[in-house]
Amino acid sequence: MIFLSLKTYKEATGSAVLNLLSSVKRVSTEFRVPIIPVAQPTDIYRIKKELDIEVWAQHMDPIDPGRNMGWLSPYSLKDAGASGVVINHSEHKVSEDTIKKTLEKAKEFELKTLLISFDPQTVEKYDSFNSDFISYEKEDLIGTGVSMIKSEEENIKKLVRVLKKPLIIGAGISNGQDVKSAVTLGAKGVILASGFVLSENPEGELRELAEGFKQ
Repeated sequence: MIFLSLKTYKEATGSAVLNLLSSVKRVSTEFRVPIIPVAQPTDIYRIKKELDIEVWAQHMDPIDPGRNMGWLSPYSLKDAGASGVVINHSEHKVSEDTIKKTLEKAKEFELKTLLISFDPQTVEKYDSFNSDFISYEKEDLIGTGVSMIKSEEENIKKLVRVLKKPLIIGAGISNGQDVKSAVTLGAKGVILASGFVLSENPEGELRELAEGFKQ
């Protein structure tokens, strides 16, 4: 599976996001690989309505509807069409206590979860938490285009052996070979941002990434 972290890039905002993601359904169906955009909250409804694809949120707060000015509720995300949420991204870290509360609240509202961590020890610790997927991202390589897979190969192999949750690999993923390497090591999928969002040929990039799942 491929998670597309859209962040707040202009190329992935408003009407532009529909053009960016126009090939997701087609490529996902053709290659039989789940491709999940992780969108800004203001674009979730638009993506779901216009493209009819699965879409996740980039963040949520563990709250119920009510007096929570400026916070992001799971109720609102679910109502907008989100199927899941990413928790603890490097650009929006939260405390361990907040992680646990957010996971509980996501389950309450039937939102799937991807929990991100940045070192092997914490990944193993978070495996006991109530997420659906867990991601390992080497923080200093995020957004660099330099894949973490080669330098972290042994750690990834170990994590695949010991984790109960499906492992998603991030940080520097940018091409089909990165995906192939991650899958060969036993990962369930990858998460990436600029490698897709800033591509001059988004559909071509998606196709190359999806090709990496062919073993």
